[in-house]
Amino acid sequence: MGSESDKAHGRWFRVFAEHYDTLAAAIEPRRTPNAAAALHRLFRRRGPVRRILDVACGTFSIDLGLVARGYSVVGRDLSAEMIRASRRNLREAGLRANVAVADMRSLRVGGAFDALLCLGTAFNYLASPTDVRRGLRTFRRHLRPGGLLVLDTTNFDPWINNPTNVRAEVDHRLPDGTRLAIFTLNDQDRARSLHVARFITAMQRGRNIDLAFDEAPLRIWTKQTLSDALRREGFRPIEWWGDLKIGAKYDRQRSPRLVVVAQRA
Repeated sequence: MGSESDKAHGRWFRVFAEHYDTLAAAIEPRRTPNAAAALHRLFRRRGPVRRILDVACGTFSIDLGLVARGYSVVGRDLSAEMIRASRRNLREAGLRANVAVADMRSLRVGGAFDALLCLGTAFNYLASPTDVRRGLRTFRRHLRPGGLLVLDTTNFDPWINNPTNVRAEVDHRLPDGTRLAIFTLNDQDRARSLHVARFITAMQRGRNIDLAFDEAPLRIWTKQTLSDALRREGFRPIEWWGDLKIGAKYDRQRSPRLVVVAQRA
């Protein structure tokens, strides 16, 4: 997560955060309610779970479904723009939660939590072995013994086997007439287990067009390498899913996601 890459990533989020929920719903309409329902079922099976920490809460969209079900959720995100969107979403839903800007590698929140969430590819952004260790140790420090960690990562195996590295990811017209297009230009460094993600975002309002560029290395995880990393830091994997929805079994060649549920020793 180098300085120039971080600056580009920050600029990209300033353009993107305001429209994130609208775009996510256009791409996968049921993702947010499906994820909240799957997590609720998990917590009922593997609980008791009452207090939850989401270390990359984004716009808090999934967490809203958990707060509405009675869970106490604390949200943290590296992007100030995403936190502003979180507060707006909470306000519009008539709900309250503690949300603030923080880095998952170094955050400190008081008390021990029953569950910790790291969703939406956020963990893949910890690209270096040092950052992975820092992140997992932070997660462990915030969980009670026996507490649950849910890591939602991109399953890169289908990408590597059938590369789709140049494509139009999004071409969407917003309700106010703004047109937003996102183009991806990616490649993989398999020797270092890295996927380099590049996004060009074009936003057209009337005759004005704004362009933003984002580049970030993402760590490529397999079920085995992720399991090994978790065990080294005091976690025991107990479930593997192929997506954040009920009944999504993991298939290495087909699943869009690699989701692990692990228990703190």
